[in-house]
Amino acid sequence: MNRTSKLVRLGALGLAASLALTACGGDDGDDNAGGGGDAASSGPEGTQWYFVDGNTSDYSADFDAGTLAGTKATYPGPELADDFKDRLLGVNAKLKDFTYGPESYDATIVAALAAIAAGDDSGTAVGSEMSSVTSEGEKCTDFATCAEMLANGDDIDYDGASGPIDLNSTGSPSAATIGVFEYADDNTYAPVDYVTGEIPDVDSVAENQKIANVEKGDGTLNIGGLLPTSGDLAFLGPPEIAGVQLAIQEIQDANTGLKVNFLGNADSGDGTPNIAPSSVDSLLAKDVDVIIGAASSSVSLSVIDRITGAGVAQISPANTSTAFDTYADSGLFFRTAPSDVLQGSVMASTLLGDGHQNVAILARQDSYGEALADNVEKFFTEAGGTIVSKTLYSPEAATYTAEIDEIAGEDPDAIVLIAFDETKKIVPELVKAGLVLE
Repeated sequence: MNRTSKLVRLGALGLAASLALTACGGDDGDDNAGGGGDAASSGPEGTQWYFVDGNTSDYSADFDAGTLAGTKATYPGPELADDFKDRLLGVNAKLKDFTYGPESYDATIVAALAAIAAGDDSGTAVGSEMSSVTSEGEKCTDFATCAEMLANGDDIDYDGASGPIDLNSTGSPSAATIGVFEYADDNTYAPVDYVTGEIPDVDSVAENQKIANVEKGDGTLNIGGLLPTSGDLAFLGPPEIAGVQLAIQEIQDANTGLKVNFLGNADSGDGTPNIAPSSVDSLLAKDVDVIIGAASSSVSLSVIDRITGAGVAQISPANTSTAFDTYADSGLFFRTAPSDVLQGSVMASTLLGDGHQNVAILARQDSYGEALADNVEKFFTEAGGTIVSKTLYSPEAATYTAEIDEIAGEDPDAIVLIAFDETKKIVPELVKAGLVLE
């Protein structure tokens, strides 16, 4: 297994070309570096599949052995230290993976540090200091140390389990890491590479994206979870909830004087049915100051007005849609996962590095699927590749035959599947259509 770490600086212009020269899976000089004249002839025969964070899961019990062999996937997050994995397992020993667990942990830690920096625990007070405790100060990497530095009057720059964070002017990470994974014959995945990238800030911040008034809190930082325990993203719930619980435990054990109360997790679902609004109402009724969630970008967009309109800070560990960059959130929406700009560029680089030139995209028709599909298309085509088909589908569809037949007619050499749990229905149809590696 070849695991490397690369730094990709994402500029406003010329991004795709630079990414094509830093394809995942090898060091400088690797024959699979991509972007060269022989790239199209160096790829595998047949149609290779690529997954993203929404459908990168353990499918060992879902498909016949070998079904996903050679499939690659991308999702945000660095290579985790064994110590952090052990700490998460100490909270939930049944965890099968750790996807977005670090981002949930960091979201909670940063909220607590922001409350200390602000000297107050209201949602608006937390929101007013979220960016300041994650950038431009003295580096610190654990809550107790960071809290002590704040108590001493120091400016801090918290780097967490999920990476550097460095929240920008609209509350999104300005740097992050994307992991590249590959599936084996048993339909489980393992890392082959990690790519770290810097993400450009927005050109300007609108007035409706700023905190107008910082209110006083009640002396206790009330944190609630809005993370999935049902629906297509339920597999993300256990590591995310464990991340929040671990952070709460460590904040309380640090005895810094900050009073923190965990209100528990309210199920966000996946939007079908739309249970998130009632879950948010249950947390608001308990005087929540900070909500960690949701996992789905579409779910967050369905409740963001409800949350931020109440003066509550919302921090998602997994929202990646670019819609949040310009959303009128009153300065109270944050995320510890990078926007789709980064994952889209890394996916494009991975496709090119694997020698693909004619690629189809099959994506969910929602804010997550459409934004990520657009970014994959943008960076891949700017680097000289061709998107032969970009097909959006309804997640509630009974079958996907029409969409897959459309893709098959274009004879792609790779397919990027941007999906959730419906992957279990789509993959057999891809096999039936002959869109497989030979």
